[in-house]
Amino acid sequence: MILLFLITSIGIILLIGFLIFGILVIQDKYEPEPIQKEIEIVKSKNEPANNTKLASFLENPIDLQSFKKVKNINYTTTSVSNGMDYHFQPIIKDSIFYTYNYPVKNFTDSNKIDQVIVFKHGKNKHTYDDKTEILIELRIFNKDVDLGKANLVGLTKMELESEFGTDYLTLGNRITYSNKNKILILEIENSEVKSYRYIKLNTEKIDTNLIEQIIK
Repeated sequence: MILLFLITSIGIILLIGFLIFGILVIQDKYEPEPIQKEIEIVKSKNEPANNTKLASFLENPIDLQSFKKVKNINYTTTSVSNGMDYHFQPIIKDSIFYTYNYPVKNFTDSNKIDQVIVFKHGKNKHTYDDKTEILIELRIFNKDVDLGKANLVGLTKMELESEFGTDYLTLGNRITYSNKNKILILEIENSEVKSYRYIKLNTEKIDTNLIEQIIK
């Protein structure tokens, strides 16, 4: 009787052991794999979308010193000018804004003379060959191969979009590209660039109110 009881007990223990082992095997087999989270990288709106050409152009549209050297200084006029409220202006004592006027030959409209506005300071601020001056603005109305990559007048809107992308603001007949505190406002007529202004600003907040202030 005791022997039968022992045999039965051992059988029950073995059965329970097999059941536990089976449950563990099943849990291991069907254990769900860890879920891999996908991270979406969102680009800042202040960055030009996939357009390093635009960023590069706005950072340095012309080689200012090279451009000045190829121009006939005897056909160039200069003047001290007041900077606008929106112009970038480093806090440097004894500084001025200077305007270089580059008329095309046989020009007929004095309001359409190409201008380069710079910020100057130091002992050479009243000289033409001042290598410390900072480019602040370009006001361009004419085609000029001396401008290099900034020779934009006459380009079609399609060519602009191919070069700089389609991420721009539209205000009337003007489109505006920007990056950080640099802005490019292009006047479009018959789907071509009629004139443009490049400006280094004192702010990175660029909206239609600022653009209207500039073009008025």
